[in-house]
Amino acid sequence: MEKNQKFIIAGTNDKLWNVQELTTYLVSNQHRRISLKINPEAIPLGILGIYQLLDNFEFEQVDIYTENQLESHDKYNIIVDTTNRWLVHQPDIPKSLHRWTEDKIFLAFYHRPTASRLGFAAYLFTHYQDQSHIHFSYGTDIDRLQLYEFDKLATLRMESIGETATMLPYMPLLAYQHPDVDEIMKWYDYSRDPGISMYQDIFADIVSEAHVTGKTFYPTEKTARPMWLKKPFIMFASKDYLWYLQQMGFKTFNDFWSEDYDGYEGKDRYIKILAVIDNLSKHSTQKLKEMYWDMQYILDHNYTLLKTQNYNKNITLLED
Repeated sequence: MEKNQKFIIAGTNDKLWNVQELTTYLVSNQHRRISLKINPEAIPLGILGIYQLLDNFEFEQVDIYTENQLESHDKYNIIVDTTNRWLVHQPDIPKSLHRWTEDKIFLAFYHRPTASRLGFAAYLFTHYQDQSHIHFSYGTDIDRLQLYEFDKLATLRMESIGETATMLPYMPLLAYQHPDVDEIMKWYDYSRDPGISMYQDIFADIVSEAHVTGKTFYPTEKTARPMWLKKPFIMFASKDYLWYLQQMGFKTFNDFWSEDYDGYEGKDRYIKILAVIDNLSKHSTQKLKEMYWDMQYILDHNYTLLKTQNYNKNITLLED
């Protein structure tokens, strides 16, 4: 690796994938200035054990590049990029999709089978299938099945394991067909994905973000997509995620259902969101229509904020 070239730390919310390569890099660069970059965007480094690993070595300086605005450290130099390619991206969304046909209530629009996504999709599949669009594009071949987070799902809610077992034989669940969904996912352009047509049918998007554990905040296309389609969202993410969205200037939906779940992460957040789903499922179509029209000012506001890029790009950590 050339001098000053960034070493890419690859991981997920709670797993470092290239720990051996990283350790080799640290050993060979002791007493030098090193640069590390996080991939994907905003994994909290304390949870990954990066700081604990670095503390075993001596360096002239450690620069760490991340897109997590909540990341900080007294010893290591944290360099935060606030650009956020997902929020900057300007898709071409047909205005004809900014409506509700009243066909469905919920949308589960997932790819990678994380625990929460498996749980929410299976819950809708088991209890509210007729009221839901469920698009879960992950297959169950042996290589992919190893990436299903069944163990983490059990820690969220034991009953979700049985519900997922009921859903699994039907995977992938395709609410729409596309010959090359993997190609679309390489760079997610809403205007290229025919799946956005589902949004006109649904009342609310059950979003499960990429970074859901620890002090992290990074909205991806999963958050931006319902805003562009002018639909409300229920958000499984890191603690206080909605509060940080509000800091940016976006509005959420506490006037229409409880967003008490935002003060929690993990199991507690998951259970509280299931309660919100149960509550919404009991509303009549007329009640949901009234709610939908009453929240138009929120949907218009969020859409305009993305369109004009006038949101606040800097947020302040909410201390416990």
